Amino acid sequence: MPLIEISVPGISCAHCKSSIEGALRPVAGVDQAVVDVSTKTVAVSYGSPATLDAITEVIENQGYDVASYEELESRQ
Repeated sequence: MPLIEISVPGISCAHCKSSIEGALRPVAGVDQAVVDVSTKTVAVSYGSPATLDAITEVIENQGYDVASYEELESRQ
């Protein structure tokens, strides 16, 4: 299962954290989504049917711009 870290510069508070995590939680295939306000990143563990594009779209639909992402590891 891929684990990615997504840079979201607009994250600034607990509301941002709640909004993004709440939007990602029901996405089919998303195992875990954790927002770190201090680093302005979202760590997402996901598998099929979720895709990076779908995850990015969910974040952007919450009003945040995705700057970049990095795959941290893959877990079986």
